[in-house]
Amino acid sequence: MPVQSLPIVVHIDSTESLLELERKALAGIACEIISVAASSEGEIIEAVKDATVILNDHSPITRSMVDQLTNCRLIIRYGHGYDTVDVDACTEADIIVTNIAGATSEEVSNHALSLLLASARDLKRLDLATTAGRWAEVYSRSILGRVYGETIGVVGFGWIGRAMARKCNALGMNVLVDDPYVGEHLAVEYKVKFVSKDDLLQSSDYVSLHVPHLESTHHYIDSKALARMKSSAYLINTSRGPVVDEQALVDALQDGEIAGAGIDVYEQEPLSLDNPLLHMTNVICTPHVAGSSEIGWATIRRRAGEEAARVLRGERPNVVVNPEVFGRI
Repeated sequence: MPVQSLPIVVHIDSTESLLELERKALAGIACEIISVAASSEGEIIEAVKDATVILNDHSPITRSMVDQLTNCRLIIRYGHGYDTVDVDACTEADIIVTNIAGATSEEVSNHALSLLLASARDLKRLDLATTAGRWAEVYSRSILGRVYGETIGVVGFGWIGRAMARKCNALGMNVLVDDPYVGEHLAVEYKVKFVSKDDLLQSSDYVSLHVPHLESTHHYIDSKALARMKSSAYLINTSRGPVVDEQALVDALQDGEIAGAGIDVYEQEPLSLDNPLLHMTNVICTPHVAGSSEIGWATIRRRAGEEAARVLRGERPNVVVNPEVFGRI
């Protein structure tokens, strides 16, 4: 009688990893665990073609790749976003997709709040002028935003949006929310007001984006949306770059349609040095690190291993991006 091969758990990233936390979570599960450095489509396909579970940091998993997965039962996307995975193709192939939702909600909301406060207090321009010896040029008693009593529009009310609302409430801000996919009963619990997209854009002093990049959210903030915002308003984006039409944002900033922006994510990453956003004193740019923290990264890795262990035991993962797959398997 032939010996049945062990299920294979494959981690893919640009560099190999020891997978200490993932291995600990999978202890007691009979499986082979490997990490492969892969960047090109061919390298990724070769690495995962026999995998039962794929641990995916941020590599693209396209339909053509999915078509070559003969044994895969689960793809785990490290972090909140899963826009690099063709979820529809996975569903058609009976592959469960999971992300690590909520693992770094505090980090991302803290980063968004930091960008908001730095924008309100004009910290980039003040720092540049002060450190260059131009104190008198920027010293004033009346130029900065107060935040208290001002209005923030939170777009997307998942884990991160709710954390952002909680923190902004603590600062005495009015919190508006645009999210048609959650129950309005949350308005009482989080002390927010649900409004339409147009109302949020027109009423907010700060617009903070907390949505995944989907077809429905691609260029959610475009030239028309920016035109609806107050000329004194700031845009904060810690979600995904393509949620904002970047050229439209550049144009709006150059034309004074909005006051400024705090941006952690971009349509093309890493940023080109000639990107106009890098050369505006009213724009704060950070390198897609909103979810970064030592404990957050450890939580993501541990939970990824735990989700893999659940599926290999024949259990349902805690977080499922494509629950419709359960009607197919």
